[in-house]
Parts: sequence; structure tokens; C-alpha cells
Amino acid sequence: MQKSFRSFSMGVLNLLANAGVFIPYFFCLMLYNIHKTEPIFVLPFLMLYTFRCIGMLLTAQIKRSAIKMMNVSSIFGVLGSISMLFADNIFFGILGGILLGLASSWLWPYFLTIRSRGKLSNEFSMTKQSWLYSLIAMILLLVVSFVAMKYKEMAIAFILLAILFLFAWFGGVFLKNEIDFYHEDDFKASFIHPSRLILNLVYLTILVVLVFSIRYSRLKTTSHSLDLIMCILAAVILGTLIYVQLGIHKKIFPLSLGALNRGFVMNFLLLYSTFDSTLRFNFEATVWIFVIYLLGFEIGPMLLKNFPQYRYPILFVGMLLTLFNFVPIYFLGLFLAAVFVGADNTLLNRSLYNSPNLDGERAFLVKYQLSSIGNISQQLIYMSLVYLLSYFLNLNVLSFFNPTVHGATYTTLTAVHTVITLGILLISLITYHFVKKLPLTDE
Repeated sequence: MQKSFRSFSMGVLNLLANAGVFIPYFFCLMLYNIHKTEPIFVLPFLMLYTFRCIGMLLTAQIKRSAIKMMNVSSIFGVLGSISMLFADNIFFGILGGILLGLASSWLWPYFLTIRSRGKLSNEFSMTKQSWLYSLIAMILLLVVSFVAMKYKEMAIAFILLAILFLFAWFGGVFLKNEIDFYHEDDFKASFIHPSRLILNLVYLTILVVLVFSIRYSRLKTTSHSLDLIMCILAAVILGTLIYVQLGIHKKIFPLSLGALNRGFVMNFLLLYSTFDSTLRFNFEATVWIFVIYLLGFEIGPMLLKNFPQYRYPILFVGMLLTLFNFVPIYFLGLFLAAVFVGADNTLLNRSLYNSPNLDGERAFLVKYQLSSIGNISQQLIYMSLVYLLSYFLNLNVLSFFNPTVHGATYTTLTAVHTVITLGILLISLITYHFVKKLPLTDE
């Protein structure tokens, strides 16, 4: 019984670590779509989106062991999910969004750090039974998501999510007991100079406001003057993001470029394509994209195990396929992008962990942080383009995201999509040029 409980807990932890960045986002988006006429329900979604984006930036200031932070993430997930049961109250709605945003942002990189270190010391392995429980939990999530959407009752979804995060916490406790090298004194407390701390807090506050405003402008009408201000602010924030990351970027180049590119592709796959496909094909595709991502991510490392050199060509083909306004071809393109993410993720992890310029405990956090920079940068670039077009063409920003709002024409939307897709393709080509000579193998 105890062995089955451990296997189930580890299976759930594995699932949430891989898909937790997307599941809370999906549930909060569903909650908002069900209650669109009640503005209070947009707050959890906005806060989750905002704090998921900046969560990894906060890890640079957190000097605690990966096992402790992973378990904190699971606890945040439990408390955030329970808070969302009372989302009609402004306090609990905001609290739930913040906690779920941080949980979804932190769980995966900390789990990956622990899993990789555990494998190296032969103290961690995923059993077949745990993988089976991961599959069962995923099916359960999909079924509950369908029922919640059909009957417009999100309470059951958040109750299930709280239970799963609780089991993930149990899985973390089992890991802590099994892996010898994790102790409370893995990291000594360190203090930042007060002036630097103040600057970091100011910058993060501005970033929170900006990301919050960007998501808000996708839901409510904004003035053209505000659009221009947000465009300028986005450019400043983007420049600052790039500047503050130059040190670590130069230290591990070109692996850092690979991590940044991964963030661009991930944002395109999991965020951009969800509303882009809705506009182009007039049906809600969030669940399908979620399934495509999971399948591609898991299949990618196995499919390209002996052919890692083909991962970028597969991405190039996938990005080009998403330019077609034909559903099967479009989703095939997304699947190929997911295959790339899964395969490249495995190789990046191994290379970064073995990098002499990085401490193993922080290697994956650095990778995930760089990926988050790529993720945020792609959003800032995309929204800057939308804001500029809305200002100079006198268009409603909402018309770029909602087919019922008059403004952006089909030609304009197609042009924007083409620019974004080809832009990511160009960045991927540049990345490929620098990383293709690296001895990346998955053996």
C-alpha cells in the first residue's frame, strides 16, 4: 500500500512538473470565460499570468535548496487552488492567482534539478508504475476539464487540482527522504545590498504592472495613448531584461542562446497559438494544444534520441506549417514544434548540467530563467507590434484577439501572424548556426 502511494505521488509530481505551467492557466482562463460578464473573475487569471511570467526572475534572489523550493511550490499550488474556490471574493481571487502563478512557474525547474541530480547518484528513478499513474492523472485531468467546461462548474476542477498538488507535495517529501545530498544547509542565507534590493523591487513592480496591463488590454478596450505608452514601456523593459542577463548569457554562450530560443518557441506553442488558432479557425483549441504539447514533449526525446541533429530542421518545418490556414497542417506544425521542445530540452539539460561555468544545483534554474526571458521577450515583441499597429492605424487592440470586435482586418491579422512566425523562425536559424557544432548527445 505504501509503495503504491509513493508511486502515485511520484507520478502526480511528474505530471504537474511537466504540465503544471499550463494547467492552472487553463483552469483560470476557463473560469474567466464562464463569467465574462463579471469583471472580478478576470483578476485571478491576470494575476496568475503575471506572476507565472516573473516567477523565475525571483529565483535569482532565492538561495534555498531545490527540494525545499519544490515542496513550497506544491504547497502554494494547494493553497492557490483552494483560494480559487472563493474566486468571487476579490481577496481570494487575487491570492489564488498569485499562488498558482508562482507554483506553476517554480515546480518544473526545481523538480528537474532534483531528478537530474538524483539520477547521477542513482538515488532517483521513475518506475513504470509511476509513469502509469502519471497517465491516469492526466486522463483524469482531461475528463474533469471537459466536464467543468460542459457544465460550467470550475469548482470540481480546482478541487482536483488541489488534491493533485497535495499528492505532488507527498512526492516531494518522499524524494527528500531518499536523496542524501539534500539538506537544509544546502544554501546559506545571503543578503543583497539595500540599494540593489530596492532597484530589483522597483523593476519587478514595473514588470508586474506591465505584464498585468498587457493581459488586461487583451480583455478590455484601452485608449490609443495608453497603447503607445505601453509599447514604449515594453521596449524599455525588454532592453533591461536583455541587459541584466548579458553576464550569464556570455558566460555559457551558445547554450544560453539555445535556452532563450526554447522560451520563444514555448511561448509560441503554449500561449500565442491558443488565441491565434481560435481567431483563425473559430473554435476553442486550448485543450487540443495542451494534448499536442504533452505528446510532442514526451515523444520528442525518444523520437530523436539517435538523431539529435534533426531537431532544429523539424522545428523549421513545424513553424512553416503553422502559416497554413488548414487545421490538420497547422496542428501538425505545432506538434513538430513540441517535438523540438522535448528533444532540445533533454539535450540542453544535460549540456548545462555538465557546464564547467555553472553550479549543478543552479544549472536548470539558469536555463529556465533564460527560457522565461525568451518567453517574456516574445510576448513583449508581439504586444509592441500590436500596440504600434493599433496606434498608427487607429485600431482597437481587442480586435487582434477577439473576432467579434471590429477593427483589425483578416489581412492585418495574417500579416501579424506571419511576422511573428517568421521572426521566431529567424531567431531559431541564428540559434541553430551557433549550437550545431556543440557536441550535444543524449547518450
